[in-house]
Amino acid sequence: MKLFTSEQFNELAQRSANICVSIYSPTERQSTDGYRPSKLHFKNALTEVRDNLIAQHSMSQADAETFLADGFRRLDDSAFWQHSSDMLAYFIFDDEVEIIKLPLTIDAPQCHVGERPYLLPLIPELNDDGHFYLLALNLKKIALFDVTRSTIQAIDLPDDIDASYTEDIEQYENQKQLQHRSGFGQAGAIFHGQGSGSDEERKERILQFFNRLSTDIDPILNQHPLPLLLAGVDYLISIYKQASNYPHIVDKHLTGSYSASDMLELSGEAWELMEPRFRQERLDRKEEYGLFMSRGQGDSDSESVVMTALSGGVDTLFVQSGMDIWGTYDAESFTLTIDPEQTPDNYSLTDEAAKKTKEYGGKVYLVDEETMPASGAMLAGIFRYPITETANEDALTNS
Repeated sequence: MKLFTSEQFNELAQRSANICVSIYSPTERQSTDGYRPSKLHFKNALTEVRDNLIAQHSMSQADAETFLADGFRRLDDSAFWQHSSDMLAYFIFDDEVEIIKLPLTIDAPQCHVGERPYLLPLIPELNDDGHFYLLALNLKKIALFDVTRSTIQAIDLPDDIDASYTEDIEQYENQKQLQHRSGFGQAGAIFHGQGSGSDEERKERILQFFNRLSTDIDPILNQHPLPLLLAGVDYLISIYKQASNYPHIVDKHLTGSYSASDMLELSGEAWELMEPRFRQERLDRKEEYGLFMSRGQGDSDSESVVMTALSGGVDTLFVQSGMDIWGTYDAESFTLTIDPEQTPDNYSLTDEAAKKTKEYGGKVYLVDEETMPASGAMLAGIFRYPITETANEDALTNS
């Protein structure tokens, strides 16, 4: 899989269309029945969208089916389903389709039709709440994984990254032999292979290899920074930490000889090690929210949080999963209108608040009711600066 980055999220958030369709559908990575459940989920989602286009957007059935033709064609495209992850994110912007496959689990399809994409289901891929990288330091082949509580998936490294120390040293030894046969390396010449039988010399070559590897991998990880858990024998862990400049390497590590074929074992052991860290971070965020609330830099009033987020004032946004606030926002008059339900003319203000928070470099967390920092709230936010209640109330209009 390829990483989905905050930059890609922000690019999606800026898009709009006369009609924009957002579908999130569960998929299987492997199947013995031709990916039938995956196809059925997606077909049901397309059918729901088709009915919405007819009922809410005045399309004829023929026009709706034409609009969704690419999606229906993919039901018969075996290759499309053979390269799946855990969730399919499928967008239509008028006549343009964009597809993203992600290691995120959902129980059932979600469909949204409007003028802008609905992106909340993508948020867990972009934050560090139960989401981390795992680097298996096997000298035969380095492997990088994207890991959550319920998923693990290998991350594709560019072809120009040298991920095998074994191959690297074989090439070096072959080159050294050629140099020796041709007369080079004699009479005072220095080459890295001298003393190649010693442990110290071998560790030095591994350090050089890890320096090159880190130089190549760190920019990939920094596109979307997450905690990085290392797995390998102890001396390799120590050498890699010496070589890497990535600032989010976890202090603890998995000890053992792992390879890419050990994904399931790695997944279970990695989550067991990382879960206490994430649990503590959730408690810390809850305490942090209380502290900022006491300073006037936090709120759980939905209208206040949405308004502050849309103006770029939210540093950390907490969203209760499955809860949307529907309405519209007029940027010119700085006016928010809250509606009691979804209509063809409004959109999810919760989704818009999340997009804006990410755009301005803030963090967004989808949380369940029990871990929401403010009891009973649909939204809660930590603000970048104190927000006066009066200023917000003057700008709000409810319907």
